[in-house]
Amino acid sequence: MGEKSVKLTRIRCNETDDDEVDELFMFHNGTRFWPPSGIFSMTQGTEVGMDSVFDFGADETKRISLRDDESPLGSDSLGWVEISRFEPNGPHDKNFGGGDGGSYTLSYRVREIIE
Repeated sequence: MGEKSVKLTRIRCNETDDDEVDELFMFHNGTRFWPPSGIFSMTQGTEVGMDSVFDFGADETKRISLRDDESPLGSDSLGWVEISRFEPNGPHDKNFGGGDGGSYTLSYRVREIIE
């Protein structure tokens, strides 16, 4: 199998966590990457485009975690999405699962890396 990558293309808010606005940030395999600084506010029914690309390299999966800032008390987990290098090439949508509240969908594209 050739080298593959995943490109995150969109996040959609289906339902907010505990109020009308969630203040979001995301992690990839435990490292914060989105937004580049601060937080990103979303309300129910909104979506925003993304343009983050991660090469799988030796990894079989990538974990994307979503959190809702609850300063000064910390943050709530809104769940995670596991993306496998063995998924078919092309577009996919997955709901974040395993979190404490809210409902979000991540859209992404798995693709071969062409050198």
